[in-house]
Amino acid sequence: MSITPGQFDPCAGDELRTIQLKEQFSESKRRCRAGVSVTNEDFRRWAVSNNQWSLPVDVILVEVTVGGVNGPICHGAGYAHKTVSDYVRRVEYVDCDGCLQSVDDPYLIKAAASAFGLLGVVAHINFELDAMRYAVMKPLKVDIGLTIPPIRKDDIPIALRSGWFNIPDASKLLADAKIECVNRAANNYYFEWFWFNYQRKAWVNTWDSTSDPAKVVDYPDHAETFLQWIQGWIGGVITTAAFFRSLPGHWQAQLLATLGLAALPPTTGEDHTPSIKTALPNALHSRRGIQNMRVRDIEFQIPIPPLKDDEAKPDFSLVQRAWWDVIKLLRIMGGSDIIMAPQKGNLGTASIEVLTIPDAVADDEWQEFIQKVTNVWMSYGDASELNIRPHWAKEWDGLKFRGMDARKYVKTVAYPKQIAEFRTALEKIGKPHG
Repeated sequence: MSITPGQFDPCAGDELRTIQLKEQFSESKRRCRAGVSVTNEDFRRWAVSNNQWSLPVDVILVEVTVGGVNGPICHGAGYAHKTVSDYVRRVEYVDCDGCLQSVDDPYLIKAAASAFGLLGVVAHINFELDAMRYAVMKPLKVDIGLTIPPIRKDDIPIALRSGWFNIPDASKLLADAKIECVNRAANNYYFEWFWFNYQRKAWVNTWDSTSDPAKVVDYPDHAETFLQWIQGWIGGVITTAAFFRSLPGHWQAQLLATLGLAALPPTTGEDHTPSIKTALPNALHSRRGIQNMRVRDIEFQIPIPPLKDDEAKPDFSLVQRAWWDVIKLLRIMGGSDIIMAPQKGNLGTASIEVLTIPDAVADDEWQEFIQKVTNVWMSYGDASELNIRPHWAKEWDGLKFRGMDARKYVKTVAYPKQIAEFRTALEKIGKPHG
């Protein structure tokens, strides 16, 4: 666990919990072989301790295995980056005959890197690592109307309008905010926005990286890690308590939102502008213990179309629209070369999601709500124009996509060519083995 002290010994565990450095191809690229039982916390400690190599992308969660992270294909953050699976260079697995096999062909790995378990039991994954870099984190709490500004000022609900809304320079504030937002989305190494219900500010967690290790700190440090872990645990206890569940939903949301935003940096005042320089893996996993508070979650991968006057550049106006239609959690990332990835073929991708606590499900509110959310996000164009796909590991099964059963839609509309290509690739992988 993240609160357990000590370093990770990459050679001391069982065979499925080891890390071995492999070929180095340049000053900035090297491969490693990781057992699928290695946790993200194991990998983080190993990378930070060695201070040489790191995965360029990952999920925030550390109490999960690298095999589990790689499996759903979808994970990554930052417009310049693809999914975790795009950095897989070799997969070792036990096939249906109990024989150890491997795949490292440059094309076939696009199917094998994340094959939904259809290859067999995966034992080891070879990742391509980048030379260690250091994140310069500058988390902010920004007025919700100026975080990702709406296309029209009046799209900001009355309850969320701050004092600037009616000043003469409001239009200029919005225009400047859009320039800042687009710059962050297109150029920052990592990109994440989070809004807590009813709050007038959103959390902005976007940062760049540097190769300069000067003044690097351990973040979060041991004390902060313990505090974050306890915060998550307390959140889990509170949200499952009978008293809390008896409260009206509005009160539940207000309490959780207020405490949730307060717990995120900057914690010494919302106008404070801290600068935290830390090893890249620490920044990728900057929140610990989040698994302690259970949530329900639906997420879609929305393609970011190109600008009409410059097809090499993304048009982030669709991101503005999706955010203001249903504000919650948004990350920007690139496309993917993995055959079955939801980001496949995208210039860029808006990974957008909504979450809730289990009580909303118990109150029979969740399913109806996420269907409404799905209808909104799926309304931006037909599949030939905008192939919006769900995150494989989130709660999309049982929904309707554009009036069609979600499973049927995924098979016949969202992925028909990819499924055919995927099956052909798996056949090529398996044929030599009988």
